[in-house]
Amino acid sequence: MGDIVQFVPRVEKDADANLMEFIRLTREELTAFGGDGSWVDDRWQDGATTVVFATKTAPLDPYSFTPMAEPFKQFAKAYVRYSWSHRPVRNLSSMILALRCVEAGLLAACGRADVGLLGIAAMDVCANKCAEFCGTKQIQYAVGRHIQLIFDFLRDKKLVRFLPLWKSPFKKPAILTEGVGEAGAAYRASKLPSTQVMLQVADLFAAADDVESRYFSSLIIILMATPSRISEVLRLPVDCVQWELDEAGQSQMYLRWRAAKGKGAMKKWVVPAMHEVVQEAVKRLLEIGQSARDAAKFASANPGHFMYHSGCLRETKGVDETPLTPEQFCAAVNVRYPRHKPRAGLRAWHEVRLDSRLKALANQGKTSYRDLAEHVLSECSDAYWPHIDGERTVLAWDSLCLHRINEFHMEFEAKQFSWRLPNANEVNSRLGKAGRPSLFERRGMKGEGGRAIKLTTHQLRHWLSTMSERAGMDDFTLAQWAGRARVSDNRHYDHRSPQERLAGARELLPARQTSLLERFSQRAPVSYQELGVDRLGTAKATLYGMCVHDYAMAPCQKQRECMTCKEHVCIKGDHVTLERIRLLELQTGALLARARRAHSEGDFGADRWVDSHKWKLAHVRAMRLALEHPEVSPGAVLRIPEGHDPSPVRRALLDLGLIEHPASESVDTLNITMHGSTDKCPEL
Repeated sequence: MGDIVQFVPRVEKDADANLMEFIRLTREELTAFGGDGSWVDDRWQDGATTVVFATKTAPLDPYSFTPMAEPFKQFAKAYVRYSWSHRPVRNLSSMILALRCVEAGLLAACGRADVGLLGIAAMDVCANKCAEFCGTKQIQYAVGRHIQLIFDFLRDKKLVRFLPLWKSPFKKPAILTEGVGEAGAAYRASKLPSTQVMLQVADLFAAADDVESRYFSSLIIILMATPSRISEVLRLPVDCVQWELDEAGQSQMYLRWRAAKGKGAMKKWVVPAMHEVVQEAVKRLLEIGQSARDAAKFASANPGHFMYHSGCLRETKGVDETPLTPEQFCAAVNVRYPRHKPRAGLRAWHEVRLDSRLKALANQGKTSYRDLAEHVLSECSDAYWPHIDGERTVLAWDSLCLHRINEFHMEFEAKQFSWRLPNANEVNSRLGKAGRPSLFERRGMKGEGGRAIKLTTHQLRHWLSTMSERAGMDDFTLAQWAGRARVSDNRHYDHRSPQERLAGARELLPARQTSLLERFSQRAPVSYQELGVDRLGTAKATLYGMCVHDYAMAPCQKQRECMTCKEHVCIKGDHVTLERIRLLELQTGALLARARRAHSEGDFGADRWVDSHKWKLAHVRAMRLALEHPEVSPGAVLRIPEGHDPSPVRRALLDLGLIEHPASESVDTLNITMHGSTDKCPEL
């Protein structure tokens, strides 16, 4: 990560001067991607992060590209270095594609790639280029957001004279895994391999009889055993298989795992049905990669030494700088030596068929074992050497998936001194996602309807996640098992149909509809409608019953005096709430007695407390008698009469004489209303 320097534009300078100062600052003071020395290069690399400043207005492929036009390229380099220094991320593909869209938009709208020419028309052309360059709506949305960030950056840092506010026109696409239409069904089918295809994958592993099929089918088996990313599998250590006793004392297998995207180290548990299969897959990978691990370990322990192997024609003696003959050179690097008779006695170097990198060594006269040792280390190691990952947790010679160069080549011999790791594209090409014949085609395996089988490694992750959802695994466990940072990410891998989701939800419902009393006693949800209130939602439980007040409209107006509130109901048959009501009655009676004694002694205001406690005691006693009455059936919903708890509006109308006062009821004749009928409780 480079040094962090904050660019602050100068108000007194114009936009062009600010832009030049911004480019100078990032070029001379920031060290990301190699600092000032790498500025002239159009391809930058820092660890696993690679940036290529190539234009989309010319042919672009992994082997050749045309650099971006000037002066836009200078801004693009400054923007990438500045952004990455403040927030380093591994993948900058969306940012680079956004810059390419802006460059193409400027060339199309203004004829020159200069950010100072940006205007509302050019900004819209950039969006059109985004739609042209990006194949899917998801990519368009991501790149469109980065284009908007670039424009905001130019405006906030005052790098252009005037730039209007601009918002990306690309909306966030819907999550098709949850779609109920034809588009959702087609998307789920494209992501989820069928059962027949997955059985063919198992057959491929069982029938593997050559090095290539044994190696790649073993990788696939590990992906089938645990919902994983192929990049995580390729970085497993040789001792990844571990065992641990569960609560029942049974030995369970897990893999030492390091999840991508920030999840970190974890235990990846393997279901018992896959124990033997995973062990066999790991065993095959260990056997195939042993020679490569030996070569990597030798290179690390013996710098400058070339690894002597059975094909060498001359033994090495330490750091050997003696030039090799063409025949010795070919034997050392496992290249076929020409067998036809040389033209002039000794064979010349130009007659030997070498690849471009070895040819360059020969042309430079670097043909000794020491030169080969340096060449091998530069070709086989990467920025993390001697480790294989950015976290530097796995040494190259401890990597499970290591293999030699040309290990799976049909014609060329494997280079015995080399080591390498495949990438996701190489694995996908064996599954049918490339122009070459897949492992399935070579064995005559077909999918439904005789169609060719085409898979990707990530489809196996989707398949296993969906199977886990169907089997009833909870979301948290599935997210932990799959190595996801957020539980909400499960929905992107859940390809069950809407009908399956509905059936799963119905299984969660109780087999029979329990009574209101039973659900109330178990503190299960009770709807407002069941309590006589025409409103969606569930009521709140209290110490003495349930509250049906709408807290979205107003807070509690009674200060939790539930027993004198018309929006509080009690349910006959629950002994817990009945005991609490009896206790409340005793407490209220005691308070009433104290208030009467204080009133008789002449205490000021005691008479008002007497009235308050008498009013509360009347309601509590009436409710207790109603709950104990034999003629009130269990499960009955009881509440105080409407007139005994008038609302503030009703009180105002009563004071104005606009409505009549209800007939007064004494403590002995107070009636409790039962929900579900217009009758009163029997005379109490």
